[in-house]
Amino acid sequence: MSGRSGSFRAAKLFTFAGVFAQLSFSILKIKIIAMNKDLSACFLVIGTLLISCQSQKNCKYKPAPVFEAGLPHIVQYNFEVQGQQSLESLLLDTNVLLEISQDVCTETRQEYRFKVQGDYSRYPDSLWLKEATRQLVFLSSFSPKQAPLKAWADVIEIRRGEMKLGEDREVEQGVFVRVDRVVSPDQSTLMLVFSQKDGGR
Repeated sequence: MSGRSGSFRAAKLFTFAGVFAQLSFSILKIKIIAMNKDLSACFLVIGTLLISCQSQKNCKYKPAPVFEAGLPHIVQYNFEVQGQQSLESLLLDTNVLLEISQDVCTETRQEYRFKVQGDYSRYPDSLWLKEATRQLVFLSSFSPKQAPLKAWADVIEIRRGEMKLGEDREVEQGVFVRVDRVVSPDQSTLMLVFSQKDGGR
């Protein structure tokens, strides 16, 4: 479904290997150390999605699509880019409309919005956090290019007990994840935001 310092420090940001919250702290710590070694591979596969610009007034890079038409489970697909911002829309065969917006200059940011029909306001926060993990795992299965999204699912799973809806959670220095929801009687939206803020290395 992400850099400020230099060229976004691709070698440090976006791969965390799979490990679950029920593992003991000592095992988890070992796993996290191992995960950090894979950061470069994960970010490079995500592509130039969240590459920071050299200056905020003259941005060098443009966002690239995460997905493409013709992949499994994608019924309709569209990608639009304007300057350093983009909007990618996917209608999935699960009746989920996924929108991915990116901003790679002003604030390096990638936002996933999973929209479904119906009112899910009665569901607890823990379900939304779990669903964020589940959706990322599903998206990671589309093709090798999307496989690194599984790493983000692992990050959320590891931190799930510490996370609160609507709050940024720092998962690496300067790198943040936020899970949120927007509900109404007719439509519910699960939101995932990946960003790197000033001060990240």
